[in-house]
Amino acid sequence: MLPFLLAFALAAPVEVERVLAVVNGVPVLSSDVELATAGGLVPREPGESDVDYRKAVVNALVDLELRWQDLNSSGIALRMPVDLDAAWRAPVQRAGGEEPLRQRLAQLGLSERDLRELVRRAAVVQAYVASRFAPFVRPAPSEIEAAWRQELVPELEKAGRPVPPLADVRAEVEALLRERKLLAEIDRWTGELAKRAEIVRFLPGAPGAAGLAPTPAAAPSAPGPVAHRQ
Repeated sequence: MLPFLLAFALAAPVEVERVLAVVNGVPVLSSDVELATAGGLVPREPGESDVDYRKAVVNALVDLELRWQDLNSSGIALRMPVDLDAAWRAPVQRAGGEEPLRQRLAQLGLSERDLRELVRRAAVVQAYVASRFAPFVRPAPSEIEAAWRQELVPELEKAGRPVPPLADVRAEVEALLRERKLLAEIDRWTGELAKRAEIVRFLPGAPGAAGLAPTPAAAPSAPGPVAHRQ
C-alpha cells in the first residue's frame, strides 16, 4: 500500500501558482498581483472590497503588460531614461521604509528583486508616457473656462461654498484637464494594443473567463508594469 500511495503522491499535480491572465503568451501570476499589492503600485479606491481590488490589480497588470511589450519589442524601453532610485523610493515610502517592505515581502514569500523589476517596468512606461503624450495634452483656454463654468461652479454652489473667480483657480482646472487628456491618450494607446493582442483572463466573471489555471513553479513570471486604473 505504501508504494502505491507514494506513487500517487508523486503523480498528483501540485499547484504552486495560479495564472490569472495571459497576454500574448506571457502569464500574469498570482505572485505578480501580490508584488503589485505589496508595493502599493495600484491605488485602492475607498471602501473597495478585497475581491474587487484584486481584479483591479490584475486588469492593471494586463493593460500595462501590453504597454511594456510594445516598448520592449520596439527597443524604446532600452533607450528610455529612467530614475530607478526615485522609482524605488515610492513603494519604500508607502511601506514605511526598507525594512517593513522586506518583512512584508518575506511574509509573502516574494523577492525584492522581482518587485524591483516590476517597479522598473512601471517607471519605463511612465517615462514614455511623460515624453510621448504629456507635452501634447495642454487644454485650450475655452476648455478651461467650460470646465470651470460647467463643473466647478455648479459643484461649489450645490455645496453652498463660495465660487472663486476663474483667474484664481485656472492652474488647478488646467492641471485636472491635462490629467484627463493624458489618461485618455494612455487608454487609446492601450486599446490599440489590445486589438492586436491575444488576451485571456481567468478571473471569475470576466469576459471569456475559464476559471483559475494552476501553473508549475518552473513557469517563468513576467510581471507587467502598473500605472493608472481605468
